[in-house]
Amino acid sequence: MRVRKGLLVGALVMAASASAAEQASPYGTWRTPERGGLIEVSQCDGGLCGKILGGTGSSPEDRFDRNNKNPALRSRQLIGLYVFRGLKPAGGSWKGSIYNPNDGGTYAATVTLKSASEMTVKGCVVWPLCKTQTWAKVR
Repeated sequence: MRVRKGLLVGALVMAASASAAEQASPYGTWRTPERGGLIEVSQCDGGLCGKILGGTGSSPEDRFDRNNKNPALRSRQLIGLYVFRGLKPAGGSWKGSIYNPNDGGTYAATVTLKSASEMTVKGCVVWPLCKTQTWAKVR
């Protein structure tokens, strides 16, 4: 009877762990700390993707990619723009590149899920010249 009880407890612990792991997902809507940005994180291009849904820009010009290094892209809307596409799994994180519309630069990126409600997004010119943000899950 003890063996069966131990197996039952072990099975329940594994089921609870699997359920918690499923709840901690990078997919959903995340708020950035700068200007109240909203980013939809989904799966696309064989990896993790992040698309701008909105933000709290202070002027109508903030709706456009005005800091882009390419002058031809400065008139494109930020809403709907992917800041990262196809980030690949890498040891508990996702790696690839990220676009920062605040300065128009593209950087090496690492996205790490810290919990069901928090993830860190790190962009680096070259290590150790990196900036890390913590994003909060909205839904």
